[in-house]
Amino acid sequence: MHCFHIKSLEGGILRPVMAKRLSKALRGKRRWLGLVFTSLFSDRLSFENHLRSVLEDASITPEIRLMEFYPSTSKKAKESHLSSKFLESHGYAVVEVRHPSYQRVREILGHEEAISLYDVRSFTSSGKIRLVRERMGLPLNTRRK
Repeated sequence: MHCFHIKSLEGGILRPVMAKRLSKALRGKRRWLGLVFTSLFSDRLSFENHLRSVLEDASITPEIRLMEFYPSTSKKAKESHLSSKFLESHGYAVVEVRHPSYQRVREILGHEEAISLYDVRSFTSSGKIRLVRERMGLPLNTRRK
């Protein structure tokens, strides 16, 4: 654990305190993007590298994290209710985007031509990953406590 010093309003250090956990207000803000991508990508690493290069080409420092990846050949991608909306098979991903770069990422990946230009397109976004999964028809991950 990290040891932090708490300062009083007067500026003096009170005592060292062990930090339990950052409060919600102090954590970094983020949004979740549900992405649709072509069958060109079959593994996580190639998709993540491609996504980062697309964003870097658009002068965005990619503050993203790939949370879920379902290639077009996976059973879960075929079971998604989105698969009936597209003529060809697509894969699906859920990405965490840090708040400062969210608007710009959404502008680049959100338009209709993004799938033909970059092989990836934003389908939905939310502040909650659960809502993105529901909208895309992806399985809800249940964590055991």
